[in-house]
Amino acid sequence: MKINQSSLPFHPYILLFISILSVSISSIMIKSSDTPTSVAGMYRLYISVIIMLPFVPWKTLRSSEMNKKDWSTVFLAGLFLGLYFLCWMESLVYTSVASSMVILSLQPLFVMIGSYFMFRERTNVLTILCLIAALLGSVIIAWGDIGVSREALMGDGLSLLGTILVSAYMLAGQKVSHKIDANLYSVIVFF
Repeated sequence: MKINQSSLPFHPYILLFISILSVSISSIMIKSSDTPTSVAGMYRLYISVIIMLPFVPWKTLRSSEMNKKDWSTVFLAGLFLGLYFLCWMESLVYTSVASSMVILSLQPLFVMIGSYFMFRERTNVLTILCLIAALLGSVIIAWGDIGVSREALMGDGLSLLGTILVSAYMLAGQKVSHKIDANLYSVIVFF
């Protein structure tokens, strides 16, 4: 899809920079917050819904080809996303931001495995080698946390569970993505 730059209020690279900065500092801000993780996760999703609402093409809802099974997949995706935020944000209470983020970086590995079993998608050898390197890095981080404390290891486990949940969210979205507008899907799932 080609975006007309003259119709955007900012240059796309500025928006990209803001997005990357927001994602990069989110775990640090969560770690430094005194807010309970369940409340912080809820607000993070609801504020996203409020920001995205003006960009939702509600007319496409009527013309979508969604059946009851697809809607239950969307509901399940929302459940997976909510549980992901709960587990991942809670992991930051017990372990370091670095450990949690390294484990979270395994998400492409779980999506690749899930895509193979659910959609029969294949990947190339280089991708598999890169994902194995990421897995080994996560094992090294977790191994280092064994000596730190049991709490750090519990945080690593929560981060791993969150990673599996966000992967399930991504796979559920992939299953219905061709039937519903992306903005509409995001608002429904985030809500």
